[in-house]
Amino acid sequence: MKNETHPALADLDTRLEELEEQGYTIFPGYLDGPTTAAIRAHVDAIAGPVEIGADHRAARRDLRHPIEGAIMARLASNSTTLVLAAALIGSRQLRLREQVLIRSDPSPPPYEAMRWHIDAAFCRAEFAARPRQVYYQMLHCCSTVSPGGAAFMIVPESHRLSLKANEETEKERGRQPIEGQTAGIDEEVEGGIEICADDGDLIVFNPLCYHSASPNRTRQPRYVFFTSFYHPSASRLVELVRRTGYRDHFPDSLRTALAPELQALLEY
Repeated sequence: MKNETHPALADLDTRLEELEEQGYTIFPGYLDGPTTAAIRAHVDAIAGPVEIGADHRAARRDLRHPIEGAIMARLASNSTTLVLAAALIGSRQLRLREQVLIRSDPSPPPYEAMRWHIDAAFCRAEFAARPRQVYYQMLHCCSTVSPGGAAFMIVPESHRLSLKANEETEKERGRQPIEGQTAGIDEEVEGGIEICADDGDLIVFNPLCYHSASPNRTRQPRYVFFTSFYHPSASRLVELVRRTGYRDHFPDSLRTALAPELQALLEY
Protein backbone atom coordinates (compact mmCIF):
# COMPACT_ATOMS: atom_id res chain seq x y z
CA MET A 1 0.00 0.00 0.00
CA LYS A 2 1.62 3.25 -1.11
CA ASN A 3 0.49 6.80 -0.53
CA GLU A 4 1.97 9.94 -2.06
CA THR A 5 0.00 12.38 0.12
CA HIS A 6 3.03 12.99 2.30
CA PRO A 7 6.67 12.01 1.67
CA ALA A 8 6.77 10.35 5.09
CA LEU A 9 4.20 7.78 3.89
CA ALA A 10 6.01 6.93 0.67
CA ASP A 11 7.32 3.67 2.17
CA LEU A 12 4.26 2.91 4.26
CA ASP A 13 4.34 -0.86 3.74
CA THR A 14 7.85 -1.05 5.22
CA ARG A 15 6.82 1.08 8.19
CA LEU A 16 3.80 -1.14 8.87
CA GLU A 17 5.97 -4.25 8.68
CA GLU A 18 8.36 -2.71 11.23
CA LEU A 19 5.43 -1.91 13.48
CA GLU A 20 4.24 -5.51 13.28
CA GLU A 21 7.68 -6.98 13.94
CA GLN A 22 9.30 -4.70 16.50
CA GLY A 23 6.25 -2.96 17.95
CA TYR A 24 7.15 0.54 16.79
CA THR A 25 8.24 2.49 13.73
CA ILE A 26 9.37 6.04 12.95
CA PHE A 27 8.17 8.40 10.21
CA PRO A 28 10.95 11.01 9.86
CA GLY A 29 9.97 14.63 9.22
CA TYR A 30 6.26 13.98 9.59
CA LEU A 31 5.37 17.45 10.90
CA ASP A 32 6.91 20.58 9.44
CA GLY A 33 8.80 23.16 11.47
CA PRO A 34 6.04 25.82 11.58
CA THR A 35 3.56 23.23 12.90
CA THR A 36 5.82 21.97 15.71
CA ALA A 37 6.67 25.60 16.60
CA ALA A 38 2.95 26.37 16.84
CA ILE A 39 2.42 23.33 19.07
CA ARG A 40 5.25 24.39 21.39
CA ALA A 41 3.87 27.91 21.60
CA HIS A 42 0.40 26.58 22.37
CA VAL A 43 1.70 24.35 25.16
CA ASP A 44 3.69 27.23 26.67
CA ALA A 45 0.65 29.52 26.51
CA ILE A 46 -1.37 27.00 28.54
CA ALA A 47 1.30 25.53 30.83
CA GLY A 48 3.22 28.71 31.56
CA PRO A 49 6.98 29.37 31.47
CA VAL A 50 9.49 26.54 31.36
CA GLU A 51 10.83 25.92 34.86
CA ILE A 52 14.53 25.11 34.75
CA GLY A 53 15.52 23.07 37.76
CA ALA A 54 12.00 22.22 38.93
CA ASP A 55 11.35 19.17 41.08
CA HIS A 56 11.33 16.21 38.68
CA ARG A 57 7.92 15.08 39.95
CA ALA A 58 6.41 18.41 38.90
CA ALA A 59 8.46 18.86 35.72
CA ARG A 60 6.02 17.11 33.40
CA ARG A 61 3.09 19.18 32.12
CA ASP A 62 0.31 16.93 30.81
CA LEU A 63 -2.48 18.71 28.94
CA ARG A 64 -5.51 16.53 28.19
CA HIS A 65 -8.89 17.33 26.72
CA PRO A 66 -10.45 19.73 26.92
CA ILE A 67 -7.65 21.58 25.16
CA GLU A 68 -8.89 24.79 23.57
CA GLY A 69 -7.25 26.37 20.53
CA ALA A 70 -7.56 26.29 16.77
CA ILE A 71 -4.45 24.14 16.42
CA MET A 72 -6.25 21.17 18.02
CA ALA A 73 -8.78 21.01 15.18
CA ARG A 74 -5.98 21.48 12.68
CA LEU A 75 -4.18 18.45 14.13
CA ALA A 76 -7.35 16.34 14.25
CA SER A 77 -8.10 17.22 10.62
CA ASN A 78 -4.65 16.37 9.26
CA SER A 79 -5.48 14.38 6.13
CA THR A 80 -2.19 12.45 6.20
CA THR A 81 -2.78 11.40 9.80
CA LEU A 82 -6.27 10.17 8.90
CA VAL A 83 -4.85 8.16 5.98
CA LEU A 84 -2.24 6.63 8.28
CA ALA A 85 -4.80 5.88 11.00
CA ALA A 86 -7.05 4.18 8.43
CA ALA A 87 -4.13 2.00 7.33
CA LEU A 88 -3.37 1.06 10.94
CA ILE A 89 -6.97 0.20 11.84
CA GLY A 90 -8.09 -1.12 8.46
CA SER A 91 -10.98 1.30 7.98
CA ARG A 92 -11.65 4.95 7.20
CA GLN A 93 -14.48 4.95 9.73
CA LEU A 94 -12.51 6.41 12.61
CA ARG A 95 -13.07 7.83 16.07
CA LEU A 96 -10.61 10.19 17.76
CA ARG A 97 -9.55 8.62 21.05
CA GLU A 98 -7.41 11.41 22.46
CA GLN A 99 -5.34 14.52 22.00
CA VAL A 100 -2.60 14.99 24.60
CA LEU A 101 0.13 17.63 24.77
CA ILE A 102 3.11 17.01 27.06
CA ARG A 103 6.00 19.26 28.01
CA SER A 104 8.78 17.76 30.11
CA ASP A 105 10.84 20.52 31.73
CA PRO A 106 14.46 20.04 32.85
CA SER A 107 14.66 18.43 36.27
CA PRO A 108 17.43 17.74 38.81
CA PRO A 109 18.40 14.45 40.45
CA PRO A 110 17.62 12.24 42.24
CA TYR A 111 15.69 10.45 39.51
CA GLU A 112 13.08 7.79 40.14
CA ALA A 113 13.26 4.36 38.56
CA MET A 114 11.73 4.08 35.08
CA ARG A 115 7.98 3.54 35.19
CA TRP A 116 7.48 0.89 32.54
CA HIS A 117 3.90 0.22 31.51
CA ILE A 118 1.62 -0.88 28.71
CA ASP A 119 -1.53 0.83 27.59
CA ALA A 120 -4.91 -0.91 27.16
CA ALA A 121 -4.48 -4.72 27.39
CA PHE A 122 -5.83 -5.85 24.05
CA CYS A 123 -5.96 -9.53 23.09
CA ARG A 124 -4.71 -11.34 20.00
CA ALA A 125 -8.19 -11.60 18.46
CA GLU A 126 -8.61 -7.81 18.58
CA PHE A 127 -5.42 -7.30 16.57
CA ALA A 128 -6.42 -10.03 14.12
CA ALA A 129 -9.89 -8.59 13.46
CA ARG A 130 -10.57 -6.31 10.50
CA PRO A 131 -11.19 -3.53 11.25
CA ARG A 132 -8.76 -3.92 14.15
CA GLN A 133 -10.39 -3.55 17.56
CA VAL A 134 -7.42 -1.64 18.98
CA TYR A 135 -5.66 1.68 18.66
CA TYR A 136 -2.03 2.53 17.93
CA GLN A 137 -0.27 5.35 19.72
CA MET A 138 0.92 8.20 17.47
CA LEU A 139 3.61 10.24 19.24
CA HIS A 140 4.60 13.43 17.40
CA CYS A 141 7.97 14.81 18.50
CA CYS A 142 7.66 18.59 18.64
CA SER A 143 11.27 19.23 19.62
CA THR A 144 14.54 17.44 18.97
CA VAL A 145 15.28 14.95 21.75
CA SER A 146 18.83 14.45 22.97
CA PRO A 147 20.00 11.53 25.17
CA GLY A 148 18.59 11.91 28.66
CA GLY A 149 16.16 14.55 27.46
CA ALA A 150 12.87 12.86 28.40
CA ALA A 151 13.20 10.57 25.40
CA PHE A 152 10.59 7.98 24.57
CA MET A 153 11.72 4.59 25.89
CA ILE A 154 10.51 1.27 24.51
CA VAL A 155 11.37 -2.42 24.68
CA PRO A 156 11.33 -3.63 21.06
CA GLU A 157 9.11 -6.66 20.41
CA SER A 158 7.69 -6.55 23.95
CA HIS A 159 4.16 -6.48 22.49
CA ARG A 160 4.67 -10.22 21.95
CA LEU A 161 5.26 -10.73 25.67
CA SER A 162 2.11 -8.78 26.49
CA LEU A 163 0.05 -10.74 23.99
CA LYS A 164 1.24 -14.01 25.49
CA ALA A 165 0.47 -12.86 29.02
CA ASN A 166 -2.97 -11.59 28.00
CA GLU A 167 -3.67 -14.87 26.25
CA GLU A 168 -2.82 -16.84 29.39
CA THR A 169 -5.04 -14.59 31.50
CA GLU A 170 -7.87 -15.00 29.01
CA LYS A 171 -7.61 -18.81 29.21
CA GLU A 172 -7.82 -18.66 33.02
CA ARG A 173 -10.49 -15.99 33.49
CA GLY A 174 -12.17 -15.57 30.14
CA ARG A 175 -12.12 -12.29 28.27
CA GLN A 176 -12.63 -9.51 30.80
CA PRO A 177 -13.29 -5.78 30.38
CA ILE A 178 -10.16 -3.70 29.93
CA GLU A 179 -9.32 -2.45 33.42
CA GLY A 180 -7.76 0.92 32.67
CA GLN A 181 -5.91 3.19 30.28
CA THR A 182 -2.50 1.91 31.44
CA ALA A 183 -1.09 -1.01 33.42
CA GLY A 184 2.27 -1.08 35.19
CA ILE A 185 4.89 -3.76 34.54
CA ASP A 186 5.76 -5.54 37.77
CA GLU A 187 8.65 -7.66 36.55
CA GLU A 188 12.18 -6.40 35.92
CA VAL A 189 12.36 -4.91 32.43
CA GLU A 190 15.38 -5.45 30.20
CA GLY A 191 16.22 -4.39 26.67
CA GLY A 192 14.76 -0.89 26.79
CA ILE A 193 16.07 1.63 24.27
CA GLU A 194 15.93 5.42 24.15
CA ILE A 195 14.59 6.93 20.92
CA CYS A 196 16.22 10.30 20.37
CA ALA A 197 13.98 11.56 17.59
CA ASP A 198 14.20 14.83 15.69
CA ASP A 199 11.74 17.69 15.75
CA GLY A 200 8.83 16.70 13.50
CA ASP A 201 9.35 12.92 13.63
CA LEU A 202 6.37 10.67 14.30
CA ILE A 203 6.73 7.50 16.41
CA VAL A 204 3.91 4.98 16.03
CA PHE A 205 3.88 2.15 18.54
CA ASN A 206 1.82 -0.81 19.65
CA PRO A 207 0.14 0.01 23.00
CA LEU A 208 1.14 -3.44 24.31
CA CYS A 209 4.84 -2.59 24.12
CA TYR A 210 6.61 -1.87 27.40
CA HIS A 211 7.33 1.85 27.28
CA SER A 212 8.24 4.83 29.44
CA ALA A 213 10.11 8.14 29.26
CA SER A 214 13.55 9.07 30.54
CA PRO A 215 13.90 11.99 32.98
CA ASN A 216 14.87 15.29 31.41
CA ARG A 217 18.50 15.74 32.46
CA THR A 218 19.15 18.44 29.84
CA ARG A 219 18.66 22.21 29.90
CA GLN A 220 15.88 22.20 27.28
CA PRO A 221 12.19 21.24 27.53
CA ARG A 222 10.83 18.34 25.48
CA TYR A 223 7.48 18.63 23.70
CA VAL A 224 5.26 15.87 22.28
CA PHE A 225 1.76 15.52 20.91
CA PHE A 226 -0.04 12.21 21.38
CA THR A 227 -3.10 11.13 19.43
CA SER A 228 -4.81 7.87 18.52
CA PHE A 229 -7.85 6.61 16.65
CA TYR A 230 -10.09 3.55 16.80
CA HIS A 231 -13.01 1.93 14.98
CA PRO A 232 -16.49 2.16 16.56
CA SER A 233 -16.83 -1.64 16.48
CA ALA A 234 -14.01 -1.98 19.06
CA SER A 235 -16.46 -3.02 21.77
CA ARG A 236 -14.08 -3.47 24.72
CA LEU A 237 -12.33 -0.18 23.96
CA VAL A 238 -15.64 1.67 23.58
CA GLU A 239 -16.79 0.20 26.92
CA LEU A 240 -13.57 1.41 28.56
CA VAL A 241 -13.76 4.99 27.30
CA ARG A 242 -17.45 5.19 28.19
CA ARG A 243 -16.90 3.77 31.69
CA THR A 244 -13.99 6.11 32.42
CA GLY A 245 -15.41 9.13 30.60
CA TYR A 246 -12.07 9.45 28.83
CA ARG A 247 -13.55 11.06 25.69
CA ASP A 248 -16.28 13.08 27.36
CA HIS A 249 -14.43 16.38 27.48
CA PHE A 250 -13.43 17.29 23.95
CA PRO A 251 -14.13 21.04 23.82
CA ASP A 252 -16.99 22.53 21.84
CA SER A 253 -14.40 24.57 19.95
CA LEU A 254 -12.98 21.36 18.47
CA ARG A 255 -16.38 20.13 17.31
CA THR A 256 -17.26 23.53 15.86
CA ALA A 257 -14.01 23.75 13.91
CA LEU A 258 -14.16 20.25 12.37
CA ALA A 259 -15.52 20.00 8.85
CA PRO A 260 -18.96 18.30 8.55
CA GLU A 261 -17.40 15.14 7.11
CA LEU A 262 -15.13 14.86 10.18
CA GLN A 263 -17.77 15.33 12.87
CA ALA A 264 -18.00 11.54 13.30
CA LEU A 265 -14.48 11.57 14.78
CA LEU A 266 -15.98 12.77 18.08
CA GLU A 267 -18.86 10.27 18.17
CA TYR A 268 -18.70 6.96 20.01
